[in-house]
Amino acid sequence: MTNLVRDPVAKWFWLAFILVQATPLQAHTDYPPPEDISQSMTLTGEWQGVRQRLREAGITLEVTQIADFMLNTGGNEQGGYFDGLLFPDLNVDLARLMGWPGASFNVSAYVIQGEGITTPSGLRGYLSPTNIEYSPAVTKLAELWLQQEWFDNRLALKLGQIEGDLNFNILRSADFFINGSWGWLGSWSANLPGSGPTYPNPVPAVQLVLRPVPEWTVQAAVFNGSPTGDDPAGNANGLRFPLGQGALTFLEFAYDPESGQEDTLPHAYKLGAWYHSGDFDSYTSRVTGEPRDADEDDPQALRGNYALYFSLDRPLWHESDTRSRGLNLFGTLTINPQTERNIAHWLVDAGLAYTGLMPGRPLDRTGIGFTWLQMSPDYAAFIRTLDPSAEPDFAIPSHEAFLELTHQAVVNPWLKIQPFFQYVVNPGQNDFPPRGYPDMAVAGIRLVISL
Repeated sequence: MTNLVRDPVAKWFWLAFILVQATPLQAHTDYPPPEDISQSMTLTGEWQGVRQRLREAGITLEVTQIADFMLNTGGNEQGGYFDGLLFPDLNVDLARLMGWPGASFNVSAYVIQGEGITTPSGLRGYLSPTNIEYSPAVTKLAELWLQQEWFDNRLALKLGQIEGDLNFNILRSADFFINGSWGWLGSWSANLPGSGPTYPNPVPAVQLVLRPVPEWTVQAAVFNGSPTGDDPAGNANGLRFPLGQGALTFLEFAYDPESGQEDTLPHAYKLGAWYHSGDFDSYTSRVTGEPRDADEDDPQALRGNYALYFSLDRPLWHESDTRSRGLNLFGTLTINPQTERNIAHWLVDAGLAYTGLMPGRPLDRTGIGFTWLQMSPDYAAFIRTLDPSAEPDFAIPSHEAFLELTHQAVVNPWLKIQPFFQYVVNPGQNDFPPRGYPDMAVAGIRLVISL
């Protein structure tokens, strides 16, 4: 026991275990008056009634602090790491505030803290171990949009600065996992300019959502083609609103057989695609039409790029006395068929999530998930043409994968504690040329605090 307690990661896990086991069921089901801060919906309470008055006027302000503490072995470098995110989110119901039926407004910001694990550890992977890290740490505008709904919320139009990962291919059973690929697929990050319109880089966009019947949702969106504009390091503060770098168009069909039913496990099937109208460098041919080697910097420009995807999120079993606790299966398959212009070819992920696994803890969630990212064969052939004397340590790109285990404990309404473990396979693909780094194990704990 002495050696375990001396280990920093073990301390985090023991702390999480003690807090979880010491929390009674009362913390999850009955919310007493806000004078009891341990049972308040937020750490800072109701601000002497200010929050309640704002809500009555149609204004909701949520502020969340997320913090990750991690240790890793393997990979390129080892050590302890931290990342954090302060996320203020303001939503305004314009119908309640000013009598504008069906209209709403949202503005949010990202205050990113720490270096995370990817940059200081020298990790070069597309499957980022956490979904909040970003380097350099910045404070920037996040989403900013106006939405209008019609026909009893069956049709909605959203216009503004929008993130793709908050709107497409959402798997509710997997939304508490830590790795960044659960929110925005690693193959999309590899193949889209600037990784696409994902955290923390929303872009100018227009989105249309149609719900002809409660079970079906059809949505489409057109995003600017690059989240940073013409400068790969641009738009650091989120205020430049880049335009003119092509268009990224999403289309998604979703079927939820239990839509409208309360207190049920997630259940949805989604089929979608995206198309980018910009130019992409060929890994197989030069401007002249001749075969291209990695040492030559005159690639043929190929117009357009696309991906297809299918995902599911369905209950396998629920407890006899409720439909809100039980086991879910989730997964996604996506492919970029045009291998001559893409770094990644396809990705598959799958996992299991159990809500309320521990007796007396109905809101806790436990999960295991696995992702495999297959690199493009044309990109691999391109890398093989490198001169070994100039790049003696490079590796031929093949695949990248990870396994994640995690448990999210709802300690009280404003605090979640989440130990996690990830084993990352072949974490050197996101480098040029790719590197053959050893596999990496990451253990850590996440705190989620509603302020």
